[in-house]
Amino acid sequence: MRLKPRQVEAFRSVMMTGGITAAAEAMNVTQPAVSRLIRDLEEIVEIRLFERVGTRLMPTAEATQLFREVERLYLGLDQIAQAADDIRRHKNIVLRIASVTSLVRPYLHQAIIDVVGNRLDIPLVIDVENSRHIWDMVEKNRYDLGFVFGSPRMADKNAVLLHGSHAVAAMAPGHRLASRKVITPADLLDERVLIPGRNSPLRLALDRAFSNEDHQPISTMETSMLNCCYFAASGMGVGIVDHTSLRSAGADIVAIPFEPRIEVSYFAIRPSGGQRIAVLDDIVKRMGELMAE
Repeated sequence: MRLKPRQVEAFRSVMMTGGITAAAEAMNVTQPAVSRLIRDLEEIVEIRLFERVGTRLMPTAEATQLFREVERLYLGLDQIAQAADDIRRHKNIVLRIASVTSLVRPYLHQAIIDVVGNRLDIPLVIDVENSRHIWDMVEKNRYDLGFVFGSPRMADKNAVLLHGSHAVAAMAPGHRLASRKVITPADLLDERVLIPGRNSPLRLALDRAFSNEDHQPISTMETSMLNCCYFAASGMGVGIVDHTSLRSAGADIVAIPFEPRIEVSYFAIRPSGGQRIAVLDDIVKRMGELMAE
């Protein structure tokens, strides 16, 4: 006995709609096509499924019994479809997101609020780490989404450029260098220079810039770019950061272009070969919009 899915579908449609005409409309086929499918099904199962009473088709007792089994099949298919939809949307599966500190506030905070909001079906884990750690963990599929900063050459097929800016020298408004139009390494040799950590791509570029000088700054403080902003605003030194970090810090600070020019780009990164998850795509899109503002 070899049933065809279309025959079972025609039988179910007739049982649910009560007639050949309505079933044909539901299936978007002709009435003769539905009649032929029902007739073929009756021949295969060797059961009389419908009797004509006046102008109506009435299901036999055997048809009613068979319909119960068909409904179980369709219920199972609906459950499979729902499971597939849940997998596609990543519902009821914990999503792990990591971000560098500079992007957490206000960007990631607002993106999560705007995209996830009150959706209780999206469990989240949000970590704050350095860029190198996030790159490594994303490559190992430990994070579903990472927000990092780096140089443009770090972009690959799994990275989406969110925003690009340039390094600036950040200092308190009353600082002696606050009126300069450009700050160079030579200007900072007598200053405490507040620099990002060694895992930062910006730090690598800064080390190269200062290596061309005969002397190094008399004092340095190595910390996160946000901390560089806060300490610079307090008058403790001059921080080399970027505009994105400045906005995140929200400190009263003067920002002067730094030369040699150092480009800082922020990326959203995903695991290689990872499935597309709609809510993560929406978060990435919203992050880009917020940073562009």
